[in-house]
Amino acid sequence: MKALSPLCRAVVGAALILALSALLAWAGPTWLDPAWTRRLLGALLGLVVVVYANDIPKALAKRARMRCTSPGADQAARRFAGWSLVLGGIAYMLAWLLAPLELAGMVGGLALGASVTCAALGCIRIGARQAG
Repeated sequence: MKALSPLCRAVVGAALILALSALLAWAGPTWLDPAWTRRLLGALLGLVVVVYANDIPKALAKRARMRCTSPGADQAARRFAGWSLVLGGIAYMLAWLLAPLELAGMVGGLALGASVTCAALGCIRIGARQAG
């Protein structure tokens, strides 16, 4: 089976996100507690981060953009950023599922922000080590 193009995968992913969000809104107060609707929507956003972060190391950079870095350093930075963001997305999902609802957004945001900071600093460190 032929792999989907990146644009087609993005459209399918967006359609899935919209469909799941609509399903949660439809299930709303009749079948699902509004607090759990918010929790599941937050967890869905964390899942989106995990899925896209998982693709970071798999994306190949164009050789023209890699004039300043070696392919090994570029791949190491991508792997580090991917792992950091996957863990941050999982922490975001867990925050929305387990933390008190009034703190879930803040706790999840702090965890995801820490993973983004860690990914950026790790990429800078890998780039500096390769340059020096």
